[in-house]
Amino acid sequence: MIPHRDTLLKARKVYSQCANKVEKSIAAQGLTPLLSTQVIGIGVATEWVRRAAEMDNIHYMGKNLNKAKNNDLFIELLRFNFSWFALNAIFSRNDLLSLFGTPSNRKNEYSKFHLLYTSSAPQNAAVRLQRLHLLLNTPITTRLPSTSNHSVSTLEAIYLKYLPSNISGHTAKAMQQAVQAGNANSLDMPTLLYGFRNWSVHGNTLHGCFGSHPGFHEYICLLQETLADVHYDTARKLSSLL
Repeated sequence: MIPHRDTLLKARKVYSQCANKVEKSIAAQGLTPLLSTQVIGIGVATEWVRRAAEMDNIHYMGKNLNKAKNNDLFIELLRFNFSWFALNAIFSRNDLLSLFGTPSNRKNEYSKFHLLYTSSAPQNAAVRLQRLHLLLNTPITTRLPSTSNHSVSTLEAIYLKYLPSNISGHTAKAMQQAVQAGNANSLDMPTLLYGFRNWSVHGNTLHGCFGSHPGFHEYICLLQETLADVHYDTARKLSSLL
């Protein structure tokens, strides 16, 4: 099994243990608003992590799509989104997030996600980040009317194709600054993870920006491995805090 899928399965097991802890509290105290929110959030996280880990394939009605060479990329896009849904179930609920600390901005989704990321400190993130930067800095040839020779970095291709003209939000601004500097190395791992959450939705042909199938597959797997580590660490810490 792919390593990050195995990590997600381990996270799912710990999330289930967390849910059982809350259920025991409910049995002892009754169903309070706090415990209700906690058991719902952990239950949602458990379900989406399981789907992310156990999904093997997707099937289309049309056989041409089923034979497409980039099918594995779309499977990984879905896996990333399922995994993200699971983490969102934790950090979007204050009755769970408050166990980890206080986000720098209570109204900002990125701040809430960043709190979980920093509390988990995923292993090998620095090594993966170096490779992600290399992939984003790689020059590619793509069809863009705004470029004279159609040769841009992967980062710039994503920026020009998928980011709106009215830039707002932490990740979009960070990406704009990196493009203006001509280098992706200022983008940290939580920014790239959060950015991909948007890119995977708004850029469903995002792999074209990476110039090759293997390039995009490596990029998304590096993110998947890190997000799976965040889940496993989050679940274990949550278990100790409940």
